[in-house]
Amino acid sequence: MTYKTHLSTGLLFSSVVFLLIYKIELAPALVFLLIISTVLGSSAPDLDTPTGELWDKIPGGSLISRIVNPVFIGGHRHLSHSFIGLGIFTGLFYLLLKVIPYEPAAHNFGLIILAYITGHLSHIFADLFTEAGVPLLFPLGYHFGIPPVEKMRIKTGRWFENLIVYPAVNLVLILVIYMYIKGAK
Repeated sequence: MTYKTHLSTGLLFSSVVFLLIYKIELAPALVFLLIISTVLGSSAPDLDTPTGELWDKIPGGSLISRIVNPVFIGGHRHLSHSFIGLGIFTGLFYLLLKVIPYEPAAHNFGLIILAYITGHLSHIFADLFTEAGVPLLFPLGYHFGIPPVEKMRIKTGRWFENLIVYPAVNLVLILVIYMYIKGAK
């Protein structure tokens, strides 16, 4: 999936978790922290792509990506798209949060970590539908995909993703937010 689809999918998953399941009361600072954490989580698995859209968004990203890329074992859609990668990245995010002296973050630590995990899992889930699938059990080489027949899966960045998947995800996101607002009245 493309960067924009991963962001929308991450926000959709987080909206379902926090607005419909947990039904949390949203203070502006918490909304900001949850969105940022979700965006980081839904973007993180593609840090293993030196030419990815994510690196274009970061000042000096091209240089940083060439330095970081050798850390990823196996290249794109390997370590970072697995359960082991989810654990490693969540641990790194946890450590990052520990050094940020921002008071609202300290009071909502668990929710912020959950937002990151939700974003990361949404990325992996969305990539299950792509031709390449994902190696959930890395370092085992098997790539899981939905449907199991590779030729029936989505080609990243092509018409089906851009004209069907991306708009559908955004429509459902709007519906979830609407349901939350309507239920809050």
